[in-house]
Amino acid sequence: MNAKFLTGCKLMTALLLVIATTGCSLLPRGQETGPEPATPSLSPVVEVSEDYYGSIPPYKPNQTRGMLSDTKYRIDFSHLELGLMEFARETFPTSEYLFQEGQQIKQEQVTEWIAQEKAGAANGQKKKGILVHVLEHDYLSKEKDHLGQLEGMVLGLSLSPEYQDATGQDKMYTTQELQAKGQQLAARIVQSIRVNTPTVPMLVLLYQVPEANSSLVPGHFIMSGTVNANEASVSKWQPIDEEFYLFPSSDVESKYAQQSLQYDKLMRQVQSYFGEYVGMTGVGRFMGGKMTELTITATAEYDSRTEVLQFTQFAAGSINQLFDKSVHINLYVQSMNKPLAIYIRPATGEPYMHIYRQ
Repeated sequence: MNAKFLTGCKLMTALLLVIATTGCSLLPRGQETGPEPATPSLSPVVEVSEDYYGSIPPYKPNQTRGMLSDTKYRIDFSHLELGLMEFARETFPTSEYLFQEGQQIKQEQVTEWIAQEKAGAANGQKKKGILVHVLEHDYLSKEKDHLGQLEGMVLGLSLSPEYQDATGQDKMYTTQELQAKGQQLAARIVQSIRVNTPTVPMLVLLYQVPEANSSLVPGHFIMSGTVNANEASVSKWQPIDEEFYLFPSSDVESKYAQQSLQYDKLMRQVQSYFGEYVGMTGVGRFMGGKMTELTITATAEYDSRTEVLQFTQFAAGSINQLFDKSVHINLYVQSMNKPLAIYIRPATGEPYMHIYRQ
């Protein structure tokens, strides 16, 4: 599993926009405009350090986007969307496929699935429903003779672990319980989708949304399932051991003491060097019990760009001394109302630093 992608960060969002607007260009069959259909073609792809998909113009928004605006659930869509792409690369490599927002599943279908799942409550149980949202990504062929044809789908099923028992008490499903319920739910959804896409291979990912009081920590993936071409059900499920922890916090201190001490040392070094208060919060991503990514946001008021430059350089040097090179680091330096600098140290490749001029 490739654990190197930028979780919920502005840099990745910007790079995705670059790829989406300057990457692969073609018109899918059946959607040409004008009196004469255009011949599908590929344009050069912008070279970037991250492994991204090319896309097809014109941009078509996802059919289920916006469905969460009236709900209480908070989903970190940066992590959800980029996570779907990360896992998709193992099944649908970027060298062979193009990306398109989901076009097969409609909002009405998702609304019906959510309603059906809520209606299946056990006797005496107040049903909240575990299904929160369904996000679809489509993958299209790059082959010359099949350009733009749908050849793969990835489904992200966002699940809530919260429920109420027969007495009305709020409870939480364990990860294992949520995985089991998610598999049952996915079986029904896949069967429904197969009516219109019987031969397209699919990847199904179960995503646990964060708890209501976890505003700074995103949700996480808990399981992936494979639906082969011409099959109507998931043939293989695999658990995903992904966790996110806030730095500093008692939770990360109790489970990952070494990484917590490293972060505390980083904060002390920064404070001792710069004197005035610098607020620093971090979110660490752990895969299989190992920290693979750390995103740090440093907030302070600076008098000059040279001060910002020196702070970023010093912080970057401390990060490189304290954290193993296998950890992808994202450092964002900002004031209360605007970004000031970024420092990115990928697990592979060269680090990057930028100071904003305005």
